[in-house]
Amino acid sequence: MLRVLVVDDEAIVLESVTQVLSTQFENIAIETARNSREGLIKVEHFRPNIVMTDIKMPGMNGIEFIERIRKVNQIVKIVIVSAYDHFEYAKEAVRFNVDDYILKPLSKSKLIDVITGLEEKIKSEEDRRNTELDHIEKYYQSIQLVESNFINSILLNRNIQKYMPYYRELLEIPFQNGAMVTIEFDKLGDVSESGEMSTYHQKIYDCADFLKTHIKYNRTALVSNPFLNRIYIYVEGDNDRNYWNNLSIQLMERFKLRVRIGLGTVKPINAIKESYSESLLALRVSDDLVAFIKDIKEVEASFERFDQLLGELHDAFTQRNKSFHTVLKHFEGEYIKMLSQKNTLEYAEASLAESMVVLYDKYRRLVTIYRKEEGRRHFLTELFSHSAPAKLQVYEKRVSDWFTIYTKMQNESFNGITLHAVEILKRDYHQEISLEEVALKLSVTPQYLSKIFKEDTGVTFKEYLTEQRIEASKQLLKNSEMNIKDICFKVGYNDTSYFIRAFKKYEGLTPKDYQRVYR
Repeated sequence: MLRVLVVDDEAIVLESVTQVLSTQFENIAIETARNSREGLIKVEHFRPNIVMTDIKMPGMNGIEFIERIRKVNQIVKIVIVSAYDHFEYAKEAVRFNVDDYILKPLSKSKLIDVITGLEEKIKSEEDRRNTELDHIEKYYQSIQLVESNFINSILLNRNIQKYMPYYRELLEIPFQNGAMVTIEFDKLGDVSESGEMSTYHQKIYDCADFLKTHIKYNRTALVSNPFLNRIYIYVEGDNDRNYWNNLSIQLMERFKLRVRIGLGTVKPINAIKESYSESLLALRVSDDLVAFIKDIKEVEASFERFDQLLGELHDAFTQRNKSFHTVLKHFEGEYIKMLSQKNTLEYAEASLAESMVVLYDKYRRLVTIYRKEEGRRHFLTELFSHSAPAKLQVYEKRVSDWFTIYTKMQNESFNGITLHAVEILKRDYHQEISLEEVALKLSVTPQYLSKIFKEDTGVTFKEYLTEQRIEASKQLLKNSEMNIKDICFKVGYNDTSYFIRAFKKYEGLTPKDYQRVYR
């Protein structure tokens, strides 16, 4: 909307200008003032695009009025309307960047031409500013993608040397010698409510945003987006332990999460992957809040210890023992030790794949209808596509998810009613579906279906339906070119805002953010 302020001590001028502009321009708001003092107040509150002012007014004159405006607003368009054709006034008008100087009496056609021209100029300037802002936003988004690509390349064992000239140019970092840092947050227990889990993930994302500003202000560094419960950082140059000690305390106080930090040693950029492995190993073999690989005595891989922990992990999984996550942590440390030599590395990688198959089979034998899985081929392909250190994250995420579901199961099989309800939900999740409708199909009361469903699956009817829809939407976000609105309707929601809220509650981030992070 065009906002015009007219300042003149003659009421007839204010009335005539207001009448002409209001009849000739549709999308316009007009305010008037009888003197400069009143005009300054309205400039502040009305925030006009155009100010039309007389020169000779009681009290503060028009030139002083314009000078005051220009001190706080350089872009508002100013038009002087005066009966005085003095050169001195014209000089002052130029000095304060006045857009037009019109002599009274003011004709209707002249007024319309001036305002029309200024309206076009304002729109052109707004379009240019918006374009500039779009370019700036796209630039920063591109830089963030390049940063993510660099850190992902380290985690996934890609060849970063090939693209190093581009990284140096775009990120303005020398990339000569640097170190990797791993920040790890304590996980929530298996019994955590979905709301708690959502809050937990949101805190980690907020922490990542904080680190991207804080660390880059103090260090030449790159900060990753969260990977599960970890954030990875590349730091150019020396790795100052005192800085990370102070930062760990600050993070715990600010985000109320227990944080541990693993520090790798400074390496040439072509050996930076070694620093990444060191930062993981430091976390696994040390109990310090800030674990520096330099402070850890040389560790040796042990086939016997590795196999022992793998056996304990399988036993804890089968028995649904709460020690599972503790054993998993110890096993992770032993796995990282095995990466130091080629023969132990190959054995560790093969054992990891074998272990995933064994645990998956245990999980599937019991949880035959809990949720749709993509089979062994999918998770093994995912595992083999990662570097040796990154395989550990894939393994950890998968087996932890399986263990969470596995421990929810109270019996070796579900009630027949639950089985039929689950079949309906898996088949018809993308349609309008309710507890009452399914209960009617199964000839039971909604109350009984709700009770037996929760006892068998460990989740409510609505939670299970939401899970089916969100899981389906995740696949579409990853593998299709559909937009968010179409995906919303495709998986059974008819309200995009509700779908976005449900997705964020379930995954800890919005569908758009999930798609960007995944890709």
